[in-house]
Amino acid sequence: MADKIAEMKRLMVEALLERQGRCFVHVVPSVGEEASALPAEYLDRDSCTLALNMATQVPVVNEWGVEVSTRFGGRAFNCAVPWSAVVQVFDPDQQAAVLAWLFPVQEGADSEDGSEEAAADTEGASEDTSNDTGREGKRAGHLKVIK
Repeated sequence: MADKIAEMKRLMVEALLERQGRCFVHVVPSVGEEASALPAEYLDRDSCTLALNMATQVPVVNEWGVEVSTRFGGRAFNCAVPWSAVVQVFDPDQQAAVLAWLFPVQEGADSEDGSEEAAADTEGASEDTSNDTGREGKRAGHLKVIK
């Protein structure tokens, strides 16, 4: 596996499954380098979350990605998702860290320098890490808490 981020995602999923027997994998099919196998209605959405649970169906976690047989609206479906489409791995019991990965925004299909501009914007934004409340090291308004 050449991609270190994919390896990190795989290790996190394996650790959560071993430690707790389950975890959630947040998927954005449109950013995957390879096609994701999800029900058609979920491929059309911006994202979906897969629940991996060792007690029901043991998922296959390998260097390519994750595969699991699960149910969507009462219908069985075999899902296959490459690591490039996984943007977040988290613990449903909130006993372990949440890992999230950023993915590049594709502005134009034929624009080669778009990623450099996005990287420059990210670098410029990371320099200003304080906000009005005086908390150093935090940027205001870039994260949303979901409970």
